[in-house]
Amino acid sequence: MTEVPEHLLKRSKDRRTSLDGGTPAADAAPAAESASVEKATATAAAAPAAVAPAAAPEPVPPYVEAAIKRKKIPFWAMPVLAFLPLWAVIYIGGLSPASNGAPSQLATGGTIFAANCAGCHGAGGGGGVGRVMTGGALVATFPDIIGQLDFVWLGSNGIGPAGTPYGDPAREGGQHKTLSYNGNPMPNFNKTLSQAQLLAVVRYEWETLSGGKTTVDATGNITYADGKPMLNAAGELITPEGTPLLDANGKLTIQPNWTTPVGSKS
Repeated sequence: MTEVPEHLLKRSKDRRTSLDGGTPAADAAPAAESASVEKATATAAAAPAAVAPAAAPEPVPPYVEAAIKRKKIPFWAMPVLAFLPLWAVIYIGGLSPASNGAPSQLATGGTIFAANCAGCHGAGGGGGVGRVMTGGALVATFPDIIGQLDFVWLGSNGIGPAGTPYGDPAREGGQHKTLSYNGNPMPNFNKTLSQAQLLAVVRYEWETLSGGKTTVDATGNITYADGKPMLNAAGELITPEGTPLLDANGKLTIQPNWTTPVGSKS
């Protein structure tokens, strides 16, 4: 027997019902299908959406990590650091006196004296083969230091023959005379010392050993009584007017002033 499809049977049944004045049965299948769709939609809405796995973070470079971990400078220290360069300039400028490492003029004179003069005049200037320098002896003989510069530069033989007077004519006890002390001549130093070295050693003898009073400049070098330099830039002895103090023969170009010394305060 041939089976009649269900939808044809339903259509026939609905037709008969319609002819009899009834209402055709509702379509169950579409309703069921609609309910099924609604249920599926609700289930889909209720179910959380699948979350994609988060990407792994990029590694932090070592120098960035070190900068993050490094301790920061406190905010209150910033003004201090800003003024450090200025403070350094002020500090260095305040160091006084500035030194280039060279020995002072007096220190140089002391070294020259120990090497060239102490053998005759004693280590402390107390005398020996040569005359006594201490106790104001040199200042009494040479109230103006330029007179001693001339005597040491030329030596007693350069001043004149034996018995030639030298130094202050008004010296108490009279002027000294060449070769009058144990008959020993004063050697000349114009062949062994520069003029700057001559000034250094004579200053040491006259000021340190004999107690003479001198004027000095900002660097501690001796000047004339009026503050003018006794040496030029080339290290040569000059007069207060800036001309050479010694001529070609080593003689003074100006005369010492024993009463009002040009080369000292004594």
